Amino acid sequence: MENHCPVEAQYKEVNLANHLLAIKLANLGPADPRQPNTLYWGDKMVLWGVEEGVARTRLCMNCGYYDKSPEMLECIATGEGGTLKPSELPVEPKWADIQGMPSAICTRWNITCSALRTCDDWEPCEWEESEEEDNKPTSYVDMMPKED
Repeated sequence: MENHCPVEAQYKEVNLANHLLAIKLANLGPADPRQPNTLYWGDKMVLWGVEEGVARTRLCMNCGYYDKSPEMLECIATGEGGTLKPSELPVEPKWADIQGMPSAICTRWNITCSALRTCDDWEPCEWEESEEEDNKPTSYVDMMPKED
């Protein structure tokens, strides 16, 4: 049987290298989405020509490159590349692991991607009319992890 999983889901070193490229070339972030990150979001506001509140809604979870199909989620769950934790990235500031947040595949940068991050290459997602309401993105506030 042929493996349909992308290489970033299969190989941790590929996923890590692609993350570093996305951080450097597309300002993937923020390092810790649970923090205010005012400078990060201010940069996005200027880049995209929108208000800060609008910029903060442009997340991976509602990006056109975010593939959360059942096949890709299975690839992440079973592949070595899916085991990469953001805190393992050799960058400063250290990236936070966001427990309970789904990862999917970013088809633009070929990485596993957290729902709560974004990058300069964010594109609107074309949601199909036939999708169930549960599959549509929720608000940024609703996606934030609850403190214990």
